[in-house]
Amino acid sequence: MDIKQYITSGILELYVLDRLEPAARREVESNALLHPDIREEIDLIEQTLEAFSVAAAPEVSPDLLDRILSQPLPDAPAVTDTVPAAAPTPAPEEKPVDKVPKVPVEKTIRNTAGTYLAWALAALGLATALYFFFSRGNLRNELNESQQTFEQLQSDYSTLQKDCEARQTALVLNEALVTYLSDPTTRDIQLASSDNASDRFAMVFYNPEDNRTVFRGNRLPPPPAGKQYQLWAIDGEGPKSLGVLDLNLSANALLEMPYLPDVAAFAITLEDLGGKPAPDLEQLQVIGNV
Repeated sequence: MDIKQYITSGILELYVLDRLEPAARREVESNALLHPDIREEIDLIEQTLEAFSVAAAPEVSPDLLDRILSQPLPDAPAVTDTVPAAAPTPAPEEKPVDKVPKVPVEKTIRNTAGTYLAWALAALGLATALYFFFSRGNLRNELNESQQTFEQLQSDYSTLQKDCEARQTALVLNEALVTYLSDPTTRDIQLASSDNASDRFAMVFYNPEDNRTVFRGNRLPPPPAGKQYQLWAIDGEGPKSLGVLDLNLSANALLEMPYLPDVAAFAITLEDLGGKPAPDLEQLQVIGNV
């Protein structure tokens, strides 16, 4: 068995897409067990859809969700601007110096104790006022920190929500692509090497009912400097350009290309950078009939 020819024949792509008859599938599985190169190529094809989905999804911080879940939203403490007034200090009675009444010892002790009590109440009131003044400042700081934490959580949640929406969109596109490739009405067109180039192979998935054209460059080596691959659709009026292909095109790349009706064949030529309005047939690389 010519392993290289077997790999470039397109039968492995049809196997991955479940487009082969049971007997042909068993043959591919048997060959994959015998030849590691065939098994490796099947793995590469199976990674195509996964790579397509991953490429469409944006990067996201891996610790974003953990950070959100690990920071519970604190309750903002209530802050009051009212500060209890300090108890007024009673003014001592003014008595004439020259008329000092005689006070009994018991009454003097009672008056002294009352004065100490008044001063103690005044000191307690002042301490209470200072306590509430500084406590209010601490509460305001805590409230500001809680507000900043809340705003950060809102920002993280918005970022996470956008990432989920982007991943959901990529998943929908990937499922739609899988459905398209496995649709029985989608034609698998194999573009084989021409006489101008060897060991070239590509595929076009063409569906006239869905008006879609998807291209996969299975085996197209990097173009020379100053050159670029260009895809052509050939109908009754001749070749029409579907656009140039990426310079860093890989075997895993699935590209949506413009759709043209009534296409009889697809071909790829090697043109100058940027492409040309008409193909250079001397630089024909691959071609395949619909």
